[in-house]
Amino acid sequence: MTDSATPIADIPFKGRAPIDALLAVVVERLRQDGVRVIGFLQEDDSASVGADACSTMRLRDLAGGGVMGISQDLGRFSEGCRLDSVALTEAAGRLEAALGAGADLLVVNRFGKAEADGSGLRPVIARAIADNIPVLVPVREDYAPAWANFHGGLAASLPAEAEAVLDWCQRAVRRQVSA
Repeated sequence: MTDSATPIADIPFKGRAPIDALLAVVVERLRQDGVRVIGFLQEDDSASVGADACSTMRLRDLAGGGVMGISQDLGRFSEGCRLDSVALTEAAGRLEAALGAGADLLVVNRFGKAEADGSGLRPVIARAIADNIPVLVPVREDYAPAWANFHGGLAASLPAEAEAVLDWCQRAVRRQVSA
């Protein structure tokens, strides 16, 4: 679906596409326009590559400005997921509080494994949708089926281009404000 009238949009991406940089540009421009953006941007240690990159995942809180780690150190030879579910639960709690304080747009860093499994930031995304707050979320191709199951055909799918994403966000925020 590409209808700009929907309050939910995803940005499909593959592998290590520079989706975080795209989101940062969009968020900055929206803030310059006075849009109250909440959510998280993902930051990774640029010195990490390959399998070790996961060990340095951090979330920048768009409402509070703080940075929190969401990875756990499982040791050098670990091949399992390093996502720290406790830290992700804490992040979800922060985001719930930010939603309660009011927002024009929710930007989620990813719809990933935790969300595909029904946890992570998924409940916060659902609450924002229920509260008519537009939601923007990148979705890696691996998790597209779970994302489609979650939104039930209601999400717009946007190209990974700043102007297209910015346009959707501005329209979604205008609709939300006038509703």
